[in-house]
Amino acid sequence: MLAKLNKQKKTNGNQLSLSLRVDKLFSKPLYRKILDAITIVFFFLIIIGPIINIFSTIFINTSSIDQTVFNDPLLGDLKWQRILEALGNSFFIATVAVIFDLIIAFPTAIILTRYNFRGKKILDALVDLPMAVPTSTLGFSLMLFWGIFGIVPGFELIILGHIVFTFPYIVRNMKIVLEKTDTLYEDAARTLGASGITVFRTITLPMMKEGIIAGAILSFTRSLGETGATIIISGLVETAPILIVGFRRQLDLPSASLVAAILILVSLILLFSIKFFTRKIGFPLKKVIPKLEKKLSHKYLRHFRDIATMGILIIMILIPAFYVITQFSGGSAFEELGGEDQKWVFLYKSMIYSIQIGALAVAINIVFGIPFAYIITRRKWGKVITILDTLLDIPVAIPSAALGFALFLFWGPAGLGLLTPGFLMILFVHICFTFPYMVRPIIGVLEGSNRGVEEAARTLGACDLTVFRRITLPNIKQGIIAGAIMVFTRSLGETGATIVVMGSVRTVPVLIVDWVEATAWQSAVFASILVIIFGAFLIFALRAVKKKGGVF
Repeated sequence: MLAKLNKQKKTNGNQLSLSLRVDKLFSKPLYRKILDAITIVFFFLIIIGPIINIFSTIFINTSSIDQTVFNDPLLGDLKWQRILEALGNSFFIATVAVIFDLIIAFPTAIILTRYNFRGKKILDALVDLPMAVPTSTLGFSLMLFWGIFGIVPGFELIILGHIVFTFPYIVRNMKIVLEKTDTLYEDAARTLGASGITVFRTITLPMMKEGIIAGAILSFTRSLGETGATIIISGLVETAPILIVGFRRQLDLPSASLVAAILILVSLILLFSIKFFTRKIGFPLKKVIPKLEKKLSHKYLRHFRDIATMGILIIMILIPAFYVITQFSGGSAFEELGGEDQKWVFLYKSMIYSIQIGALAVAINIVFGIPFAYIITRRKWGKVITILDTLLDIPVAIPSAALGFALFLFWGPAGLGLLTPGFLMILFVHICFTFPYMVRPIIGVLEGSNRGVEEAARTLGACDLTVFRRITLPNIKQGIIAGAIMVFTRSLGETGATIVVMGSVRTVPVLIVDWVEATAWQSAVFASILVIIFGAFLIFALRAVKKKGGVF
């Protein structure tokens, strides 16, 4: 028995020794540089390359675009006028949606961060849930709900839809800022006699500035690029993403390239404005009117504001977003799904495709996301890190339909010719727009971790790879899990980019669009309920991870 234990100890010691030797070998600067190079190449090929390519394609094919869009032999500049109208529609809808969202998001964010009440956690999760549900499901639900009141697909319904799915982005950014802000200054101001309105204007509002601007711009760009819901509720109204999808289906690549490039350019300008100008913008509301503000801060008016906010939130956002659940009819749904065309088979295949694509996107983003986050937080490359950190957010800001077309143009038959529309191209697109969702939580954990333990391990002789395996990796576990859930959730719900590159493959959000257009409503209702349940599970799982792991 003793001999057996000694043999086991010797085996474990040999394995440990081998592991340490391998760690020491791959901790050499050469291998670290190779890993950094592979990660940067991946980032530029998947994310930056397609965006650069779309602008270079326009430059190279200027004459073709001019003839197709501006000087068509038969239509003249009619196509350009159509593009301008669609762009105008998109910008107007996004502007109206963001303004309305801001009005409701202010008091909602304060209620969710500064108040304590029963059901707060559930309400908080419900506010975030539309981000985890495919926009095609939201669009279908909105069409059913507002149809009761006689609002048919068209301009008004598009605006109502864009309000619903952009609202969580503004609230979330405001909440993040408020949760990180100490209430000491607010409490001190109230102690000194300042009214609630005065405290909000002069202290809370300036502290929320970056969250407000970032949330507004992110919501604006999300609205610009929304495709899945808009296809369902647009009626005869054309927006820029719908135009891209239409041109892509007609193989009118010059026109689609021009529209996509305009959307990408606008989104990039807005993204860089967040990064470089938000801190320079101030709120010119410094003057205090004590008597008026004290009256406006009366508790009855505050209660009215809170009740009105909750009422609008429930009636305008939550009920319309999930109204589709009430339309489920078991007998009709199962009869329709089991009909001659066997819709349940298509649903099963689409669900498998969605899960496979989401899971592969998670795995690949983990492989490249961890070293990229490590580069951002640990490498001392000066301004290069600032540039990489800014470029990382590009897929979040760019409209997904435009991003999907950019990847189609880069990797598809019209570009490198390495991929054709279908499963792999969908996977590439999903990896691209979900990459920041993996990297950002890991960066947050790395920046908040105690590096002293790592330095102590190195001082005691541990090589870099051993330190990473035994100290850093366990510390960022929660960030990786949170990133994985966010990537899978975002992938599961994406519609616009998928439509552009899907070929014959259908994911669940696209299948819902197909069934709504084919008026197979009970099948669409059933599929919508499935993804809502799945999305709710992922949202609550993400919250559990965040609660356990702390700040990201």
